[in-house]
Amino acid sequence: MENRICNLPDDLLLQILILVPTKVAITTRILSKRWRFVSNMLHYLEFNDDGRESLGWFIDQSLQLHNAPKLRSLIVELGPSCSVDVDVGKWVEYAVNRGVYVLDFRLLWTAKPTSFPQSLYTCDTLMSLTLSNEIFVDVSSQASLPSLSRLRLLRVVYKDEDSLVRLLSSSPVLNSLIVERHEEDNLTNFTVKVSSLQFLYYVTTWRKDDDDDDRLTGSLVIDAPALTEFDIFDVWDYYCLIENMPCLVEAYIGFVPNPDDKFLRSLVSVRYLLLCLTQPMVECCTAIKFSWLIEFYFRPEKSETESIPPSWNQPNSTPGCMSSNLEIFGWLDYGEREGEKQLVTYLLANSKCLKKVEISFLDTSNLGEKQKELQSLPRISSSCQLLFPTQVEWMFRC
Repeated sequence: MENRICNLPDDLLLQILILVPTKVAITTRILSKRWRFVSNMLHYLEFNDDGRESLGWFIDQSLQLHNAPKLRSLIVELGPSCSVDVDVGKWVEYAVNRGVYVLDFRLLWTAKPTSFPQSLYTCDTLMSLTLSNEIFVDVSSQASLPSLSRLRLLRVVYKDEDSLVRLLSSSPVLNSLIVERHEEDNLTNFTVKVSSLQFLYYVTTWRKDDDDDDRLTGSLVIDAPALTEFDIFDVWDYYCLIENMPCLVEAYIGFVPNPDDKFLRSLVSVRYLLLCLTQPMVECCTAIKFSWLIEFYFRPEKSETESIPPSWNQPNSTPGCMSSNLEIFGWLDYGEREGEKQLVTYLLANSKCLKKVEISFLDTSNLGEKQKELQSLPRISSSCQLLFPTQVEWMFRC
């Protein structure tokens, strides 16, 4: 059996090795000279933290023996146990010199944020880049990433705001950007100005304490005319300025305490909207029409003890989305207050295209009676289902 496998073509053996973890594939070199040759020709390398201090040494040795003219993908995760005296910049340089398509570095170790060589930011083959944790993003003015379409910046540290601007402006075909920020990332203002961008996920991983100063300490500026999906969460002490998002179709808006009228007006074209409704949003929403909504889920902002009820007054005319588009509506932490009951009653009575309503109660006592009361409300849509999930997992169905 072993001889039969060894007699297979190199390309087929490579395909077999791709299916097993990189560390296993590389260790096959001890089997024979044939396996040594094949294992050194892998185009896809993935090294994940295994809790051992020697992982960095193993990666060093593997890349020194690697002979493939092209390296399509290099994924590296270094954990807290890994030795900090390895030169990760050398690994990045190696991948760039071999025309890498996918580069993913997650430095979870105890070293200080590490700078990567400037050649990373001029790699013309790179299509997907992930930089995570202890990485220092320092981008010179010569940056050029003509093929980069997917970028993830996860809890990294930036040299300055110009480095971020240069990185994004050097990527003319970038269509997906995921950002997770932490409090010590060295930026006050975060600007996303990318004409090709279609998907943006942005979250901060800290929250302002109750006794902190209420003044805003920075800004998030978005200028993305091609953006179709926008996810934003926990922008606690930042002013969010939307300059250009005319093509937006889908939006997840979670905990944006300081929206202005322009921020919410940028959402008027959305078909699919998930919204954490804060009191300032309620005040801004009164004059804004979301005429194209097909699916709408919302959750009132919570105080320390209970959900804050949305303010609501019956409109003079039925909103356009209720008359012709709205098919699915979801309410998390429904509190049964009088204004909330009036809103649900109005929605069921006027949404002609409604197919499903999901309501999750804030107080789960006497659920049977509460559900029966809502089930008895009249519905203009004969196909409308009223559901009461106990665990809510809302995903858009577009």
